[in-house]
Amino acid sequence: MKRILSILILLHCLFSWLGALEIKSLRIIPLSHSSDTFIKKPGSFIVTVKGDERFIIFDSKASNIKIYNAVGKLVKIFGRLGMGPDEFVKPYLSGYKEPFIVIGDYGRKSFFIYKRSGRDNLQFVRKIFCLEMAHDLHFIDDSKLLVAGYKLDKNQKAYHLYEYDFKNDKHEFILPSEISYGFDSYKVYRKEFSKKLKYIGLLQYCDLSNDSIYLVCTGDIQIIKIDRKTKEYSFFGKKTGSYVQPYLTPEIRKAYDERKHRLLYKLKKGMCYVKDIFVLNSGKVGVVYFGPFKKDKGMRVMLQLYNGNGKFIKEFEVMNARATYHTELFSHFRKDKNLLYFLDTETTAAFDQFHKIYEFRIEE
Repeated sequence: MKRILSILILLHCLFSWLGALEIKSLRIIPLSHSSDTFIKKPGSFIVTVKGDERFIIFDSKASNIKIYNAVGKLVKIFGRLGMGPDEFVKPYLSGYKEPFIVIGDYGRKSFFIYKRSGRDNLQFVRKIFCLEMAHDLHFIDDSKLLVAGYKLDKNQKAYHLYEYDFKNDKHEFILPSEISYGFDSYKVYRKEFSKKLKYIGLLQYCDLSNDSIYLVCTGDIQIIKIDRKTKEYSFFGKKTGSYVQPYLTPEIRKAYDERKHRLLYKLKKGMCYVKDIFVLNSGKVGVVYFGPFKKDKGMRVMLQLYNGNGKFIKEFEVMNARATYHTELFSHFRKDKNLLYFLDTETTAAFDQFHKIYEFRIEE
């Protein structure tokens, strides 16, 4: 009897704990625009944390950075097209650790590190030339970056996860390319790359907490947990009934090879794509994926939560986005307050585009 009572108490505590874990919608912030200041093609965005909330959007087509206040009013446009100081070609990738911002410019094949000065000013710190651009990056501290992206070591071995000490220009290579995509050997990885992987999706996303790093690929919910000290790794991830893993068809291969991007996006609308991974202060791991697209409801935005050891906790359908493709939808996690943001793009019948930021809080 005592044993049964203990089990019932344990089950009650478990279900109470799971029930307390929720995601709450807080705000929808429309971003102001005019004919000469509208966002042409966002690549990523960040949300500042220093009591002066700013939404900073990296516009890869306009070649500048747009800064909005807490209610979505455009307060400043920083940078312009060019190859000189404070100029960009395709600013797409971003990382943020107050007061520093790193900008990945695909057009100039460089990272630019800036320091925030006041609310809306950015001061140049340094430029880092990087021939092989990254997929995702995060500050480890004021002098180090964690980078998910292709890089060769001095022995020409390929890696897709590394740390970069930009003050001392030193790399610490963490995970070889074949392992980062879940293959046993580089030979198999290269074969699958040309045969399938490049058609499905190559982008990878990462985050870290203390001595653990987490990495995931856009084409598969297979999360890798890596120990920063020992480099040991393990895999986890749950493919729920809501998740449709990307698959390859002859039509997708043909559209990709012929660079018919609109057709390619259309063919991929019925699949899901992982778009972010982050670690909460509690140590839980969040994975965001988009899709599939539903004509009447838009694109689903899904969130999975795991504990730090990879045990699946819960999955949420966060919202239905108005973005036409998963490449028009972006996320950002603000760790200090467990806030999750999405930048959505809505295209009208007249092909006008409007952007909104959705704010959610993960309640533990």
